[in-house]
Amino acid sequence: GGMLQNGVWNPGTKKDERLDCGSMCSFMLPGSLDISYDKLQNQYQQNPLMYPVQSRWEAQMGRPAQIEFRFSLTQPARVGNELWIYGLPYQPTMQMFSLAEAPLVTFGTIDDPSSRAIKNKLKDVLDRKLKVTLVQGLATYTVYQVVFSVILPTPKEKAALGKPIRWTLETWAYPYGEYPTNSNDGVSREFPIVEEYKFRVETSRAPPVAEVNVGIYVEPGINAPTSLVVVAPLLFNFSTDCLVNGGGFVSSCSPNTPMPDGRKTALLKVLEPGLQRPTTGLIIKVQTPAKAPLNKAWFIEGRDAFTDAQFGWGEAEGVVIEQMAETAVTYPGVPGIAAKMVFRFKTQVLIESGGSLQVELPEGFDPKCSGVYFDSIALPTTGGCKILDPTNLLVMLNSTMVPGEYALAITVSPPAQQPIRNAITLILKDRLGNVRDAAVDIVGLDIQDKLKIQSTPLMWSQSKALRSSVITLGFEAVEPLPDLVVGANQQVSEILISLPVGFVHLVNGMNDFTAVNEDMPFQDPNWLDFLQKDRLRITLNLNRSSWTTLKPGRYQFRFPVLVPSPMPIFNVWYVSLCKPNYPEGCNRVNDPGVLLTFPLPGFDIGEVYGGGKMGLTSAASGRRRPLTEVGALWSLATLMLASCLLGQGQW
Repeated sequence: GGMLQNGVWNPGTKKDERLDCGSMCSFMLPGSLDISYDKLQNQYQQNPLMYPVQSRWEAQMGRPAQIEFRFSLTQPARVGNELWIYGLPYQPTMQMFSLAEAPLVTFGTIDDPSSRAIKNKLKDVLDRKLKVTLVQGLATYTVYQVVFSVILPTPKEKAALGKPIRWTLETWAYPYGEYPTNSNDGVSREFPIVEEYKFRVETSRAPPVAEVNVGIYVEPGINAPTSLVVVAPLLFNFSTDCLVNGGGFVSSCSPNTPMPDGRKTALLKVLEPGLQRPTTGLIIKVQTPAKAPLNKAWFIEGRDAFTDAQFGWGEAEGVVIEQMAETAVTYPGVPGIAAKMVFRFKTQVLIESGGSLQVELPEGFDPKCSGVYFDSIALPTTGGCKILDPTNLLVMLNSTMVPGEYALAITVSPPAQQPIRNAITLILKDRLGNVRDAAVDIVGLDIQDKLKIQSTPLMWSQSKALRSSVITLGFEAVEPLPDLVVGANQQVSEILISLPVGFVHLVNGMNDFTAVNEDMPFQDPNWLDFLQKDRLRITLNLNRSSWTTLKPGRYQFRFPVLVPSPMPIFNVWYVSLCKPNYPEGCNRVNDPGVLLTFPLPGFDIGEVYGGGKMGLTSAASGRRRPLTEVGALWSLATLMLASCLLGQGQW
């Protein structure tokens, strides 16, 4: 061959020849196998809804994937011929293989893949070559679709090759000749594959709604990225300047474009010449959400800052959002009647003097926390409590709060209807205003809109350690309780009195327990359960008279207890009203049968009912309890009567 150019014959380049063949001097060139479409997909890209982040990134080296080719032939491949597919150093597997005519793009018809299938038999995958025997022939100029499973090469295998990875597709007649019957001569696109990074995020502790320091450990691959993108779980966020310590690897950290599913990202600029070794001391700032999302995974990708090419990516287990431990809120959900709301929590952090405790309430609770409306049951010295707005109040801490258990009480008047957002939040902040611990979105209690009940004061005869004391407590029905028609789900059939930890009641028989109001419809004859020494259970005869369980009036109970030493940290008494139709009744404050609970802050050793401590001024106690003049006289009379009935001043 050749070409005549400007009158001069220029011979062509020799491509093939066969010599010394005599009369047999002839040969057949392979037909052309043309690839019209190719695709590599890993498990994430096959399910983008389940893997919204991973599916957007390239397949990782050393991982399984699927490859699809669509091709046509210029020479037919007959029954018994073989189809060879290889792209060294990829390793084809026999896990998945399909060969079919490519689907036609038509509208209004339903595709049936089985009708397009080409019968075949997998032969082997030796020498990293996938070999398939055709049980059904392949026609010329027909587009076929082949899909098969592979293991991607490792970074070392790809680097050792030293050139782009190309795929070869061939058909061979058996017995094998010198050449395939069709071939693409290795002309294919190189699939983009990236390295898998070892990635880890670390933090000492991550409370909700806080800004925390997160350590970033990432081990890059062969290619050194010049920028890193960190992808946080949903609801996490990054501040404007999120770099705490670059560790000698990173120069800056700033928020980047969010992912399509809403996850926030941060761009970390890497110092030249790029990240060539594992990071140490790299710390960024992250804003935690109120609660941990279901998917806690973090991601990081390494890129070339100039070409934006992805070099690799990794996935790490998430940061655990730690709510403040053992947090509980108790209050009676009776609309419009002022009552104590008691908070109990345990913190694991130290808050120096000048810190604060912020409480967020649902709308409509009308909180009060100044003077007599506030009770620091177990708190460090406070600077008082103030209302910031109708749903927020602040308690200032004037001394250091060490890790441990704490409690406080405020006064609220619940709304007439259940709040739309019925959640309560406690946030501990240091003196700089940083969140150090928090319990977010504690589910509020139900509003009992048919009940008009309020607690009566907790009274005691004496408060000497390891001595007996006569306790009087209970509740007052302001209006008749609803009948079965008006409030079938707000009936009262049992009363549970729970003592603080360490207290034990001294009730050994019915004569040791007094119900002040004799109109209470008790269940005859065994209406009092006193077997458990830290609680008392009173069973009522529901609807014994008319349609009401209880008529308006005070319903109080008097019984002796042993005062412990030392006093418990959480020194709160509970009076719970329970619903019927629960086989086991009420045994604990948090049982499902509990309708509402009145929490009553307890007394200190040496504290006299009505204010002050024995031998001390009232101001020294810090636990004043107001009494009306009538209430004070009535209390004194009831206590004197109790002493007479028991016939003792001590136990």
